[in-house]
Formats: sequence, C-alpha cells, structure tokens
Amino acid sequence: MASSTPDDDPATAQELGRTRVALLRELTALPESDEPLKDRYIEAIASFAVDAWKTSSSLRQLMPRRTILWNEELAVNNLIGRTMLLADHVLYPDSLLRALRSTPTARRVRTLAIEEMEFQHLLRGGHVLPMPDSVAEFIGGRMIHDATELALANDSLVRFVRSQLVVEGPSAREVLFINAVDDIEHSPGMWFYGRTDPESITEADRSIGFRMLQSYDPHHDYSAWIKKESDTALANYLQRTERRLAVADVLGSEYVAASPFEARMLQRRDSNRSSLANTALWADVPSLANLGAKDLARMLSAEDAVEDLRVRVRIAMESAPDFGSQISSIRAAASDIEQASRVLNKRMGTSRSLALTVPVIAGGMGLVVGSAGGMAGFAGATLGLVGAISPAIGERLNQRREAAFLFTMPKRKRK
Repeated sequence: MASSTPDDDPATAQELGRTRVALLRELTALPESDEPLKDRYIEAIASFAVDAWKTSSSLRQLMPRRTILWNEELAVNNLIGRTMLLADHVLYPDSLLRALRSTPTARRVRTLAIEEMEFQHLLRGGHVLPMPDSVAEFIGGRMIHDATELALANDSLVRFVRSQLVVEGPSAREVLFINAVDDIEHSPGMWFYGRTDPESITEADRSIGFRMLQSYDPHHDYSAWIKKESDTALANYLQRTERRLAVADVLGSEYVAASPFEARMLQRRDSNRSSLANTALWADVPSLANLGAKDLARMLSAEDAVEDLRVRVRIAMESAPDFGSQISSIRAAASDIEQASRVLNKRMGTSRSLALTVPVIAGGMGLVVGSAGGMAGFAGATLGLVGAISPAIGERLNQRREAAFLFTMPKRKRK
C-alpha cells in the first residue's frame, strides 16, 4: 500500500493518479462483508487525502497556469467531454474519504472503489484527481457564511431563485416537497408539518413536543408554513452554490455549474463570470459528451490535437460579445471541426490504402530487381522504399496534430 510523499516533494498529478489506482485495486479485493473497515485501509485512504492536498497545492503554482475544474454532480468523464477537453485536471470529491465520516464497512468501501475504478485510465494520466473537499469546506467556512449573507441580500438573485422553486403539497400526511426547476439533483427537499402535542407539554422544563405525519386538514391554513419552508429551501440553494464556489476557490480550481438552474443563478450572481469551460459545457457538443473514460484518456494523450482544439475554442469564444453568442460560436466551431473530421477520416483511409500499400508493393519489386545488382542495387532499392513511405508517415503525423483527429478517434474505434 502506497505511503505518503515527503512534505517537500508533492507527487505529480500522474504519480498521484497511479497511487490512487493501486489503492483502488486493493480495495476492490475487499470481502463482501459488513465488518468495519480495517485500520490499515483507513490510514491508507487518509494518507492519500494528505498527498492529494499537497498535489493540488503544487498544481496551483505551476506556470503556465493549468486549467483546473471542480464539479460535484457530473461524472468526471462527462464533465471532460462536455467541456471539450479544455481542462488539464478535473477535481472531484473523494468518496472514500467521505465514507470515513461514519463507520465504513468493507462492503461499502469495496463498492465505492469499484465505481471509481471506471475512471482508472483518466486517473493514471493525472487528468482527474479525487480531493478532500471536506477539508476545503472547513477552510472556506467563513467565506461560505459571508458569501451566503451577500447572496440573500441580493434581491434580484433571491427573486430568481424563488421563481424557480416548485412547491408540492402539503400531501395527505402533511409533507411538503420543494425543488428547483432544472436542478440536476432531482430528489426534492422534504419538510414535515409539526402539530403541537398537548400531552407532551411539561412545565418543569417548559418543553413542547410535536407530532408529524398527521392527516391533511383541508380547513387548516398552511400558507405561513409553506412560506417559511420555501424561504428555507431558497437559502439552502444559495448556500449550496456558495459552498461549491468556496471549495473550488480553496482548491485553486474553477467551479463549473452542471445544472441549468445553477448556471442561470450564477449568471445573475455575477454577469461577468463566463468562462471558457462554462461556456463550452453549455454549448453541449454531442460528439464528446458521452465518451467513456478510456476513450477520453486516449484522446487526451494526443496532446498536439488537444491543444489545437483548445486554441480553436478560445478563438471562437473571444470573437463573441456575450454568453449566448459565445455558446453559438463554440457550437459553430465544433461543427466545423466535426466536418473536418469526416474529411480527415477519408484522407486517413486513403493514405493507408494508397500511400502505404502502393509504395510497399513497388518497393518490394525494387528489392527483388535491385538484388540482381548486388549490395549497391539492394541499398538503392531500400532507400527508394523509405523515400516512398516517408511522405505517408509525415502526412499521418500531421493529421494527428489536428483537432479534427480527436473527433475521428471514437469513430475509428467503433469501426
């Protein structure tokens, strides 16, 4: 089991990713047991969190600056694809560390490790890294509190969030369900109406008990209760976003809103907040949106093509004056690249069948004929063969430097 790195020598993203995969492999071998997790595994998970914190700190100091994204809702492969490979690193909450908050069982940790192993190819490349978000939240505690207070004082923002709330109930058992339109977390919050229980009143300590899940009373006025809980839900949504922003800030990353509700809220919170990754996410380019971790890791390994894609996306965004126009420009650029990928795919097929096959046949004939002239003839035929193949190799290398090459990779794999 991997040990933590020295204080003065934080692991690189790739080293940390390989350490994580090694830890996950060991945890996936845990038994299907409800026995408490052994101390050595708890120590390994905690030790990794320390190393991850050091690595994230070192990433913030690298020059030129890296594009580091934080999101808690989307699977990392979806976030990378939807942001068009713009991120150098995507940070996500460490579910194993979160599990240590309670008494984790071997079965529970094994399940979490199996789920995370889906991203092993991205982890090994250092493209994605799990982070101790609870530590970041603790450090940013005061920031979260102050930012939430400011958000609640923003009348325009409050009116918007209130307009997005969907209130259902009271139900037959006096339960209220509240959620926001287009929020990615679709399970609504639940609030229970409490009725005073006369039998629970005690004069000694002046306490009063309540009964919940009572039958709905059509003659009772629930409006004050609905207003109170709607205000609570509104504050919860504002605080949730401020917490995510604070965690991202502590981790030295950029928070990317995954749900339309939160994206609209952030636009109203700060109209100048548009970023390349956020805009690319909402451009919603389908060719990259649903790729698996292994496919994405292969694509990200084509560094020249990835850089070409990033340059094209930056140019498209910079030429547009507002958020809506930026989204349209990125979609248009992606469409142009996809069209180029179809042309490139044909060129690559042609170069494989003609530029290689024909010279090989011709060169092979040259070797036979040239051998009659002894070593001089043989050497001449060999040089002729290499000369015929070299342009084809050069063309293929150039093709792999184009952004369009990225869009051909999943297609060629499926074929």
